Amino acid sequence: MATKRGYYSLVQFSPNPSRAESVNLGVILFCPDAGFLEARMSAANRRAAKLVGRGGYDATELNAAKRAIERRLHVDRAAFQTREGFQRFAETRANILKLTEPRPVKVVEPGSKLEQLFQELVGGRTRARRDKAVIPQLDELFHRLEHENRAQLNVTVMVPIEDRPLYVPYAYRNGELNLVRPQLFPNQAATAVRIAGQLALAGDLLQRHHDDQAGARRLIVVPSFKPSTNGQELKGRVVELLGEYKVKSIAEDEVSAFVAQVEQEAH
Repeated sequence: MATKRGYYSLVQFSPNPSRAESVNLGVILFCPDAGFLEARMSAANRRAAKLVGRGGYDATELNAAKRAIERRLHVDRAAFQTREGFQRFAETRANILKLTEPRPVKVVEPGSKLEQLFQELVGGRTRARRDKAVIPQLDELFHRLEHENRAQLNVTVMVPIEDRPLYVPYAYRNGELNLVRPQLFPNQAATAVRIAGQLALAGDLLQRHHDDQAGARRLIVVPSFKPSTNGQELKGRVVELLGEYKVKSIAEDEVSAFVAQVEQEAH
């Protein structure tokens, strides 16, 4: 297979730039010929702790900075068409994480090359990506609404009675708090139905139990499915299960209408 031109940048934790001390916590690979732009981040922060001590950094802030880079690469990927665009992005990172100047690298298969670079230059486990579908229309809408103070990002609520946390990437109010969760379902029927059951129960409990301060809450699931031979049947079972517990689901062909609805109602 022919090689392609690529560029990689290291994501470094640098709490005190004046001391020129840093550790590698991730790597980004940009391959313009293949339209490839992805990051791999370390799952743990042990290297950061070793550099400054466990009391020398805020783990929540550090993990949020990792997510922010991943999100920016996804939402603004159209801006990364050239090495110069990638270079400008690297230069704008000025928080506790910085990006090194992009370096050239030969690429045959971008995904494999990214994993190789991560293992060679960072090491350890990659940061787990949640079983969710990233839907550009939703992601772009809610990030804009968040800037307008009309939505919230990365919300965690406690499910009543079960007393367990439920993470949702988007939330907005239209008289009640709507918790929007894209969910990627696996093609194994038993696992997919189990996940759907957990979400259905959580949605039911959130609707039926709330205090005056929190107000009414509603879970909205935007399901997507990995390709499989039983895809349509599995999709029907998941949607039916969510509906039994009055959890609203948004089909792929309904996303545009839902985006328009949220745009109009969110306040």
